[in-house]
Amino acid sequence: MKKIFATSILILFVFVSWSQTQPINKPERGYRFQHRIKGPSYKKSRILELVVDEYGNYLVATFRGEKSSFVYLYIYNLYSWDEKYKIKLNDNRCELYNSTFDESGDFFYLNYDIYRNKFKKINLKTGDIEEIDCSQTPKGCRKIEPQIYKVDAYTIGDNYYIYRDDKFENYMRILVKKEMYIPKGEETNNGNSGLKNAMMIDPKKGGIIQITPANLKDLKNGAEIEKNGVQMFFDANAIDVNGNEIPYEQAEGEPFKIRLTQTEINKLDKKISFVYENFVIKIDLDAFEQERSN
Repeated sequence: MKKIFATSILILFVFVSWSQTQPINKPERGYRFQHRIKGPSYKKSRILELVVDEYGNYLVATFRGEKSSFVYLYIYNLYSWDEKYKIKLNDNRCELYNSTFDESGDFFYLNYDIYRNKFKKINLKTGDIEEIDCSQTPKGCRKIEPQIYKVDAYTIGDNYYIYRDDKFENYMRILVKKEMYIPKGEETNNGNSGLKNAMMIDPKKGGIIQITPANLKDLKNGAEIEKNGVQMFFDANAIDVNGNEIPYEQAEGEPFKIRLTQTEINKLDKKISFVYENFVIKIDLDAFEQERSN
């Protein structure tokens, strides 16, 4: 009897420890408040976990109410913070740290069991959900490593910091680097203000650059394009025969330009974001979707 009781206590301890969240470590300086996102409206809803897409397209968060037996999954577009997708899942938990998007941004592979490689494949365009084997996920079958939930994250380049509100745990607060902040009076009143703010800053200080499919085609054809006041071009000879990048140095007095290598063009083809100095460069997903639908 004592042995059974001890085992039960151990299991309970492990479960509780895995259900806890890591402390929020907000930056002390260098950021300003930019935006706030409210979670679903039901009794005592709170953010369980939040994760930034490693490919730089989405923010995903899970919410659960007090004594609820289900979880809400929300996916937002990064930088504009528009709600992309939401679903009520009849699962007690969703392990976002062991979940992943695909490189194209079309699917989200959700791990919904703390102990096993059990996944649901969510089509972000149709909303269709199917249970799949872990071998069908982008990262395959891996040893499950339970972790403490994180409720804060930085975007690529640390341009934005996202965290669960200290007092109102159903809200996410979003901070932006000071040099990318635009006062409230100068913001637009639509949901894309965060992205527009990031694109309206002084090009010398960095920001978000979105490449449309048409831009990408022009770059591949050797054209030089301008995005947000910054000149960009593709140098097909920027990688040597050994696969090493040849350093790019601008002559003194020349305007700032971004040189893209074949490696970076390949990333844009796969809709993978990347950091170039102080810039985050990514495919314009709205323009991409519009082109595919035509």
